[in-house]
Amino acid sequence: MRKKVLYFMPDNPFEGFTGSRTRVNYMLNYFEKNNEYLDVSYLGLRDWGVWDEASVDKFHRCYPNIKLNFLSRKLTGRGFLKNIFGYKIPNFLMKMRKGTSVDITSVVMQGMFTKLVNENNYDIVIISYTRWGKLSEHIMKHNSYFIIDTHDFITAQNRNNKKIGELFQSEIDILRRFNEIWTYSVEEKYIFEQFTDQKVTLMPVAFPENYNKLTRSFKYDIIYVASKNDHNITGIKWFLEKVLPLLESEIKIHIIGSICEVIDDYPNVIKHGMVDNLEEFYQNVRIVICPMFSGTGVKIKVLEALSYGIPVVTNQRGVDGLLNKSANGCLVTENEIEFASYILKLIDNTDFYIGIGNEAKNYFSAHHSPDKELKILDAVFLK
Repeated sequence: MRKKVLYFMPDNPFEGFTGSRTRVNYMLNYFEKNNEYLDVSYLGLRDWGVWDEASVDKFHRCYPNIKLNFLSRKLTGRGFLKNIFGYKIPNFLMKMRKGTSVDITSVVMQGMFTKLVNENNYDIVIISYTRWGKLSEHIMKHNSYFIIDTHDFITAQNRNNKKIGELFQSEIDILRRFNEIWTYSVEEKYIFEQFTDQKVTLMPVAFPENYNKLTRSFKYDIIYVASKNDHNITGIKWFLEKVLPLLESEIKIHIIGSICEVIDDYPNVIKHGMVDNLEEFYQNVRIVICPMFSGTGVKIKVLEALSYGIPVVTNQRGVDGLLNKSANGCLVTENEIEFASYILKLIDNTDFYIGIGNEAKNYFSAHHSPDKELKILDAVFLK
């Protein structure tokens, strides 16, 4: 008999270039390949991610053996009074009760989720992000194995909040409700283990080893891949204002993703926007940059570059979550002059470039090869 798995992820897996998109497609591919043993339902959030008919059709084409279901944050088509008494007032009261919290679920969501889980005999339930962890708060049946896939340490993203202690407590309280906690950062693993007393699993974030795909033609000098969020905006604006003027004008910076929407025009900056496939860029690029001064957890775009053996120039936050902070294929600095000098040295010094590239390959092979994560996933889902 196949194990029944419910996988909640609010985002559309085909929307944008984010670490979460990369991650969710990895999981969906794993489930699809193991459909002989797993009966998987993907649970999205229709009024959160951008779900249209085209994306629904694409999901069914890419993952034909995975069911697709949706939650909604609000009532739809119920009339004015039902909306007031069935959503707005109960939701207001719920917010008053929970006070300062990382939780962003709604009464409607919790009700739909509870009904779905109580009516189905799921063996494993996965909820993505601690912010949505309270979806399981009113589950009556406890025979399912509940996993919280944290992705990020939410409290750390609110470090300037005056009520950070209450936020931290709410996050820990949510995590304690789960049988198992998944994290992608060695730092976050330590925190969660200290405060939850639950099983905490460090997921290695695996990619195929893509070293043999490199053409070394260096069609692109530098690429930067990012979505449009505050952390990325701050980082790329620092790079463009402080680092770019220190580079020769013939060095071209290729920027990919929704981050392009907030970037001004520069003579040697090429904005590609959204593209269908990143592989062509990674196969033909010399250097990947990841300017970042805030944010939590491992940076998927850094690991993606390392999987190709491409040197990464980044700031301290760019190596968060990595098991090794040095000799990992990343050149790290907070200083714009040194950031630019690393780029120039990688371009001008072939031996230096090869050495950093080899560090990237060695680090990735040791800690993020697919077999390492498959062992963890197989132990959860196939045994």
